[in-house]
Amino acid sequence: MNSTNVNILKLLSQGSFSTDLLALYVNVERNSIQKNIVQINEFLKDNCLNQIEVKNSEIHLTLNRTQWETIFSRKDFITSDEILDYLFIKFIHNKFINLEVEKEILDLSRSSIVRYFKEIKKILDASETTYNYQSGKGVRVTHISDECKSIFCKKLIKFFINGDFTLKKDTLLAHVLNEYNFITLFEKLYVILKRSGVSSTNFIISFLSTLFVLSKSAGVFNLEVDEIDYSQHSSLKKFIKTIMSGYSDEYVDQLFFFIVNIKSNKSFFEKEIGYKGSTLVNKIKEKLNFSNLDLDLECILLRKICISFFKYDNQILKVKNIPINKSDEKLIVVLDCILTELDFKLFFHDKISIVSILKKIIIEHNKNLVKDVLLLFNEITISDDHYLKNNLRLKAPDINFHIEPAFLYKLNTSINNTKYNLVLSDESYTYQNIKLLNSYNYLNILNLVDNHILEEVLKSLNL
Repeated sequence: MNSTNVNILKLLSQGSFSTDLLALYVNVERNSIQKNIVQINEFLKDNCLNQIEVKNSEIHLTLNRTQWETIFSRKDFITSDEILDYLFIKFIHNKFINLEVEKEILDLSRSSIVRYFKEIKKILDASETTYNYQSGKGVRVTHISDECKSIFCKKLIKFFINGDFTLKKDTLLAHVLNEYNFITLFEKLYVILKRSGVSSTNFIISFLSTLFVLSKSAGVFNLEVDEIDYSQHSSLKKFIKTIMSGYSDEYVDQLFFFIVNIKSNKSFFEKEIGYKGSTLVNKIKEKLNFSNLDLDLECILLRKICISFFKYDNQILKVKNIPINKSDEKLIVVLDCILTELDFKLFFHDKISIVSILKKIIIEHNKNLVKDVLLLFNEITISDDHYLKNNLRLKAPDINFHIEPAFLYKLNTSINNTKYNLVLSDESYTYQNIKLLNSYNYLNILNLVDNHILEEVLKSLNL
């Protein structure tokens, strides 16, 4: 199974897809999807399983939970990239590898294992990492360069992200890393990040877990930044030392420097990714008129974009079906145009994540578009609903919410044109600019307000 076929199966385990959407998610041309489906169906047929079908232009595969779990746990489900990553990580981590042993573990031919190791040697030679052959034993690393450490880190981060931190014991890399108690580490990292006010994203947890492995195997990087005065964060350092009692001083220092760097808005990405991220953010600000973008929101956007570039450059493809609406589609078109102009590429899944941040920025920066909202009720009595009123006042203090019975509005429809920015009702008005409210839940109301702001801004930008 190649990586594209594996990712298609991962997506189909979540639901049905159109051909176009499936091609976008797995980053292939639309015309090649049919060939992939033929290959997958041959695999499914050989294993006496239902095959992929197309109904009403939707591609779907019907299997029960046990069948899905059996498929994804199969040894022959490992892709060529995963085998290469496994061999590289094991070699650098252990500083030794025996190809005869690995041939048996992976159930490969002698020519195949030699071919894989040739690819690893290319990486080692290009990064000026040295090694020697020990007759009858294997190959031993004699020097690991910083560039090689960087590659090692990227492949480990890929392992953590793709595994969603479940770290199943039957995976190849889990056996390599079985000496590490990652579950305890994850729990401690979460406590530290929460206390520090740093988001516990899967990427940051993956990065810090990778630093942990690095500190015990290949040696750490210098994360200190010259312009930061770390002495001002002595209480944070003390807290980290307390939580990480029993861990090496070297790793504790790495954690401390990393967290202070993040809080100081210093990038932990390579310069090339940082440059691409800043370039894309500036183009987005120009296109969407974000002239006075809030610094915190800009940092969130930049970090997400940098993570997305990192994932694309290292082929960390997360396949998850995320529903998108018309506003998402419009902003994806805008983002695609900018990416094409800059000759940058990202995975579709990451584009959706970036668009979700852009929507938040648009709404936050245009709250002034809605000052007065009229809530019309017909079937439900809400005039005395103090819970609703209090929550609206608490969550949206700058918006005046007016509640009236629907019949009053019908007597004078002109009030919408003169007083209210938005009218919501539990009764359908197909001939007027009134939005249907399915329930008088304050979250539902605020969601419709946000959607209205987003729609108005997108209209003004001709998107």
